[in-house]
Amino acid sequence: MKTRIVALASVSIFILLIISISPFAIKSALAHITKVYGNYLLTVGWANEPVYNGLINAPLVIVKKGSGDTAKPVINGLANMQISIKYGSVTKKLDFVPDSTVDGQYVSPLVPTRVGSYSLIMKGTIENQSIDTEIALDDVASIDILNFPPNTSSDTSANLGQVGTILDQLTNDIEEAKKNSDAASQDLLNAAKSFQDVKDSTDRLYLISMTGIGVGIAGVVIAVIAITRNKQQV
Repeated sequence: MKTRIVALASVSIFILLIISISPFAIKSALAHITKVYGNYLLTVGWANEPVYNGLINAPLVIVKKGSGDTAKPVINGLANMQISIKYGSVTKKLDFVPDSTVDGQYVSPLVPTRVGSYSLIMKGTIENQSIDTEIALDDVASIDILNFPPNTSSDTSANLGQVGTILDQLTNDIEEAKKNSDAASQDLLNAAKSFQDVKDSTDRLYLISMTGIGVGIAGVVIAVIAITRNKQQV
């Protein structure tokens, strides 16, 4: 009996050890940091932990008044606070909104794009309490540990090859469109030339016709004059 109890205890300890060191272990609120300012408790962290770059998350701030388990949530606690998130030397102003599920809890949706350390810079007042502080958040881990299958250089080459094929096709389409445009332009020029040729021919025919008519009229006039003279002589 004692041997069985010892074995069960050993297995339980082994399972707990695996869970505690697993990167996918569920983290408790202990990952959040709580600081005291006068009569107020300020807790910060990420809404979803662990945190990975490229996945939507949200810095989280919990505001309570009092101490220990008797502390009460503060409604509209960040109304007079200016909060920015910091990564290295880069900062971004955040707009926190009340969490609809927990009183006194506020979130600001954000996608952390880089792996590493982030922090919240907080300045202003909560009710009558002045606050000017910077609080670290949990580090952001690489999304690569969740990717499957992992990205490889061959995948990158394949993607580049597909992009090259698409670009080649686009180039061919552009060249074909240019050839069609050039052909259409040439057809238009040929049509314009044909029209000009027809116009020139029409003008020549008109000139010849008018000349013929003129010659005919002149012949008639000459005949009339000749007839008139003959009559006068008789």
